[in-house]
Amino acid sequence: MSESSADPTHGRWESVEVCNVGPNHPEDLPAMDNDAERKFAAAVASIDARENERVGGRAMWHAHHWPDEYDRCTMIGGRPVCRRCLTLYPLAVVVAVASLLGLPPWPEAFDVWFIWTLCAPATLDFVGEQLMLIRYSTRRQVSTTAILAPAFGRGLAHELDDSWSGEFWGPVFTFCTIWFFAALAGRRIRKR
Repeated sequence: MSESSADPTHGRWESVEVCNVGPNHPEDLPAMDNDAERKFAAAVASIDARENERVGGRAMWHAHHWPDEYDRCTMIGGRPVCRRCLTLYPLAVVVAVASLLGLPPWPEAFDVWFIWTLCAPATLDFVGEQLMLIRYSTRRQVSTTAILAPAFGRGLAHELDDSWSGEFWGPVFTFCTIWFFAALAGRRIRKR
């Protein structure tokens, strides 16, 4: 091979200037002061946080919890699913169907008393946890929800049997209002 064929420019350029500034030569870049580095790190952290919220928000149809509350979820197929909902709805549907088939969990005469009373433990647990009076506990969440489920199921059976049933909508409006305002207050407390 001749000398000229080894030359990639084939003698067209006598000298080539090479740029020695850039990512391969960081020593040539101007240094940032500590304040600029802090601002840059804060901007990157803010972008990362927004991206995590955006990505976490896509999974909210499986779990209505934000990523910082995924401890309240169980993972199914790599997706977070609310543990309370996973306990409540299947049990409530079983109780509702059994009630509609004539197999209620307790005598009908006790419906109002049981429906309202069995909602209290889950409500106290949720409110206490949201207001940071008690720590979150998976066992307590599942057990209080399992206590709530028959009441919800029995109320649901009343609603399916007779629309706008007081046995269903009275507790739903009451306890959902309590849970809603507890969640708002809890969010405000956690942001402080």
